[in-house]
Amino acid sequence: MSKKKNHLLWYAKNNNVKLCKETNNGLSQHHYKINRLIQNIYDDAISIGCDEDDFKKKIRVLIDELDFSLGKK
Repeated sequence: MSKKKNHLLWYAKNNNVKLCKETNNGLSQHHYKINRLIQNIYDDAISIGCDEDDFKKKIRVLIDELDFSLGKK
């Protein structure tokens, strides 16, 4: 995957694009790593016979359950 295709724009709550190059690069790298990890797990799950829709549903639940955790005890 080329860097150009992997470049993403990240938005603040006020819908302005986050312009800090380092922040954008860091978040884009994390996005790529998560994408590869989920793809690898998905491939493994399907290759051993798991249902594709069930797998995707479980990943959506993980995303839906995300909550900001920094500074929380």
